[in-house]
Amino acid sequence: MDNKLFEQAKNKDILSKDLISFLLETMEYSKLSFINDAVEILKVLKIRIERGDKITDEVSNKIYTMDEFKKFVKEHFSTYIYGQVFDTARWNEKTYFSLRPCEEGYELVLSDKNRKVYKWISSLNEKFSLVYMIETKVVYIKNIKTKNYSPFISENGKYCRYDETVGKIIEIK
Repeated sequence: MDNKLFEQAKNKDILSKDLISFLLETMEYSKLSFINDAVEILKVLKIRIERGDKITDEVSNKIYTMDEFKKFVKEHFSTYIYGQVFDTARWNEKTYFSLRPCEEGYELVLSDKNRKVYKWISSLNEKFSLVYMIETKVVYIKNIKTKNYSPFISENGKYCRYDETVGKIIEIK
């Protein structure tokens, strides 16, 4: 996050076009790191409005009351962000994340609830199946009745990945 934007949210009475643009762009990226940045800025703004600061939006020229600010957050951000900013005890809708590979590993990204996370390899018996996580290829044993997943560990005590090209479970080194 750009510290200048965070400082602006903490100290300025006018929210610049840059800050508003940054906040709205966080919804396009949908990565948890961007979402958390938006939540932090919005929480600071909420606290300032609660204590009586007069904060003006440079884009719309609105001076935010708490009701106007809630309306702004509700209209422009996900229910997940709204819930984080306003600490709603009960969410009407559950929020889902999926993994996306990146240079440092994997990022959590907002996802739709129907996106599959695991892919079936084979059934071991009536109670257990072998599956692998689609993004990481790490193999798990799925308990079909309880729908619990446990990592598949080799006899050498190592986690394993599934290689679809050869159809084999391979130890991760």
